[in-house]
Amino acid sequence: MENKSIWINDIKPKINKKLDKNLDVDILIIGGGLTGITSCFYLKDSKYDIALIDADKVGFGVSSRTTGKLTYLQELIYQKLESNFNFNVAKKYLESQKYAINLVVDNIKNYNIDCDLEKNSSYVFTNDDKEIPKFKKEEKFFDKANVKYTVQKKIPVNIKCKYSIKVDDTYVFHPLKYILKLKEICMKSGIKIYENTKATQLSKKDDYYICYTDKYKIKAKKVIIACHYPFFVIPGFIPLKTHIEKSYVTASKVDETKKFNAITNTYPIKSIRYHNDDNKKYVIFAGESHKLCDKLDRCSNYKKIIDKTKKDISRNIDFYWTNQDLMTSDNLPLIGPLNKNTPNLLLGIGYNTWGMTNATLAGKIISDIILNKENKYKKLFRPDRPLSMDKIKNLFVNSYFNGKAFAVTKLKKNYPWYKNKVKFENRNGVNVGIYIDKNGKEHIVRNLCPHLKCSLIFNMEDKTWDCPCHGSRFDIDGNCIQGPSSYDIKIK
Repeated sequence: MENKSIWINDIKPKINKKLDKNLDVDILIIGGGLTGITSCFYLKDSKYDIALIDADKVGFGVSSRTTGKLTYLQELIYQKLESNFNFNVAKKYLESQKYAINLVVDNIKNYNIDCDLEKNSSYVFTNDDKEIPKFKKEEKFFDKANVKYTVQKKIPVNIKCKYSIKVDDTYVFHPLKYILKLKEICMKSGIKIYENTKATQLSKKDDYYICYTDKYKIKAKKVIIACHYPFFVIPGFIPLKTHIEKSYVTASKVDETKKFNAITNTYPIKSIRYHNDDNKKYVIFAGESHKLCDKLDRCSNYKKIIDKTKKDISRNIDFYWTNQDLMTSDNLPLIGPLNKNTPNLLLGIGYNTWGMTNATLAGKIISDIILNKENKYKKLFRPDRPLSMDKIKNLFVNSYFNGKAFAVTKLKKNYPWYKNKVKFENRNGVNVGIYIDKNGKEHIVRNLCPHLKCSLIFNMEDKTWDCPCHGSRFDIDGNCIQGPSSYDIKIK
């Protein structure tokens, strides 16, 4: 059983060089996940001079830790959108998801991309009688929106189910294989891609932006923020508009796969899909989702998903990993110019666990905006859209949970699950965290997240220092391995 995503197993991409000089380009894309590489793809035939930078390897961030579903059956999201906005907004979101699915499928077919695309059915289901009225409400929306669906009292696997909704025109695929092929296509079109190049600061000067990296700077007329979580707070105030959800995933070899995927409507969710990869067959199971600032004992959370996998899915587990999703206050992604005063600073974030469709959608919308093409979905997802009731309510909810995480880490540092392998001290006026490895060596870091100064907790399973406020992660020696932080926490 390996602690890594199934999508990176046996994948050995050609690594691009690190930025080694100052650049002056028309468009800079920060982040090489599905959003960034899709933006690249739809801009590749333009006359713009384009560069993309990624802090790690293209595709190896959050995009490589998903379950790889291409579906518009996303729990019971449509009644939420209809209640918070209106029927037309909910229907337009539905249409946007189908549009994104078709974009991916067309790209795969047109460019003959080998990424294990498989058409299958999607289910949303429950084992709770009290939840059935919500399903009937979703059915009313589907009826009004002319969506074909069926109702069943089971799903095609031995998991308890009392009620389910099924649709048939959805897909699953290998997200990393898809991203790496798009990367190859973009590079052949002349787009410059630099890996292991971290953006640390962005400033505006006259009619252009300057992005600072570790050693060099990039001047750009337009900037696309395609990283999982923006590394800046102002403009945008993203921490007030979002929160992070953490989930846990397993992959297990099976003798036979089934052509369906499924998810529950209540939290913590249960999610399931199958995957065929070079004659290897797997079932992928996800669950135990929670707000990042809750359930700080990550080992216990891993144990829960492993135990549930063994009980409901498979006794033998080959891979296990975690993912973090940026959740918005009103269930709609944030896509487009950050606000009316920053038309050349564009954003694609906040996909509410449905990143495969929404990241694709973001890349297409952003490229259409830059190319002055019409896109009927751009107003729906604009980051500066008006307040809704959910947005107002969740503004206070997000502030509460972020404040709770900040306070908890300041007031309490030592936890029983550290088992004397982690300690906290003040050395030379600096609050430090110390991890003691199996050889007795001390790994000392600054116990403060550079993003918004939250104290860190130690993840005993992954051996990382994690920020429970906004999701930054650091290795045992203080190197930042996931943002929004742009800086390390090494003790110099």
